[in-house]
Amino acid sequence: MALLGRARGLCLALVLLLCTFVAANVEKAVFVASAGRDLHSVHALGALDLPRLAPDSDRNAWRTFLPALFPWSLGFPQNATTWVRLDGLVPGQRYELRVCWAATQPTEFVVDVYDAEAVLEAPELAAELLAASTPLASGSSSSSSSTQPPTFARIVATADYITVPMSPDVLPVLTDIILDPFLLNILPRSLLPTVAAVLAVAAASAVLARRVVLPQLRQLAAVEKKT
Repeated sequence: MALLGRARGLCLALVLLLCTFVAANVEKAVFVASAGRDLHSVHALGALDLPRLAPDSDRNAWRTFLPALFPWSLGFPQNATTWVRLDGLVPGQRYELRVCWAATQPTEFVVDVYDAEAVLEAPELAAELLAASTPLASGSSSSSSSTQPPTFARIVATADYITVPMSPDVLPVLTDIILDPFLLNILPRSLLPTVAAVLAVAAASAVLARRVVLPQLRQLAAVEKKT
């Protein structure tokens, strides 16, 4: 019985190692960067003053408080929408834009990514983008040296809870917005350490099973045959 309990304990340890789940509040959009057309109207959108993210720089993440509203609130969704410009994208490269937030403030996020042409082709999007930004001052230059037409992310935050009595007031939501390029268009770059850790745990578990668990099971089977 002692051998059986020990073997069961080792098997349980292996299961816990291999079945580790991390829960987090994350909403994401996966997209492929578009080359776009070299049009004056497209590049004119680059003169808008918006928060910026770029994948291969220290600006690939932005921690900020995003405005949120209840869906029945006056001014929803316009006043619950944040626009972000995505710079330094390589045409044909796959990217992931993630919005992460704490579970202490239940919120539903909708994340959409548009190239400049798509914005210009949708008058409601163009009007919303212009309302959410301001033109750069005369003589100011964009902080991005990219010659690619701009890409934009639209993030809408909806409060996902009920208050009694009902209140239109919602506190801004602390979020991390991350622009993550895919490696070989297969795996987000930031997940590489996690994948390496999982593979290391799996390899260690396989060694443990071969050297410890299997001998214990064989010994247990031999004892049962004798009895």
